[in-house]
Amino acid sequence: MGAERFSAADMARERLARQDQFEIMLRRQGWHLIRHKPVYTDPRVIRLYLNQELEPDERARRFYESFGDNTFRKLLRHIFFHKSSSYADLKRMCAGEQKLEQNLARLLEDHLIMHDGMLYHKSPAYKHIDNLGPTLEWYIAEWFRDWLQVPARHGVALKGVADGGDLDVVAFVDSIRVMVESKSGSPNQITENELRLFLQRAADFNPEIAVLLIDTESNIDRQVEILNKLRAGGDPLTPQDNHHSLFWGARHIYVINAHPGLGDALSAVLRLYYSRIRHMSFFQ
Repeated sequence: MGAERFSAADMARERLARQDQFEIMLRRQGWHLIRHKPVYTDPRVIRLYLNQELEPDERARRFYESFGDNTFRKLLRHIFFHKSSSYADLKRMCAGEQKLEQNLARLLEDHLIMHDGMLYHKSPAYKHIDNLGPTLEWYIAEWFRDWLQVPARHGVALKGVADGGDLDVVAFVDSIRVMVESKSGSPNQITENELRLFLQRAADFNPEIAVLLIDTESNIDRQVEILNKLRAGGDPLTPQDNHHSLFWGARHIYVINAHPGLGDALSAVLRLYYSRIRHMSFFQ
């Protein structure tokens, strides 16, 4: 799990990322940065370092594009965190067999998984990865950097924020502070205390946009219901689309799932904010 997993190109990209003034922008808004996770050399984030057929930049791009696909993440999560996964189990998770075959081929080609007959396992090289959460956080931060070309970090610790100030993702969009808290497990496993802490961090950091992103295509009404019970007054979180994939309320709180994709979900939040929410007047 050492530095040998990171190429010279990874190190160069790390140095370049530090030039985007992320820390300076926090300081200008009165925040003291304690630390953030490395942008491209975080050992808890999955990298395609075993695929030597591609250059480092190509490997990074390939994994970023793959990880943004909902089916890819579902398969990766299932195989990584089960002792073994049968083809039949994986098939039930996909919309069609062709999509399953395509994703399995890519997972195998990139040496993320291995198979023994019709059973699939995590590659031993990734035995240190025990949680998909850090990779999801990195992906969201990279989406802001890559798609929006704005400063963003994952694993951000700030003075004066609840629970040690540990924020999953912080980004600046047109100088607007955006906070994203991501949940990579089953929605039913999200505890009331985790939701309470999200609300507390959103209140302490008080960004213009505070997002709770639940990485599922399933219904998230139950989690929103709990958030509404935990909140003390103010307008409740209400659905903003027909699929109940995007909820908004309490001036700056947004809750989304991954339907139809992570990038689309984050874009929907920004679209709602810029088209409607920022023009509203709020009184504390």
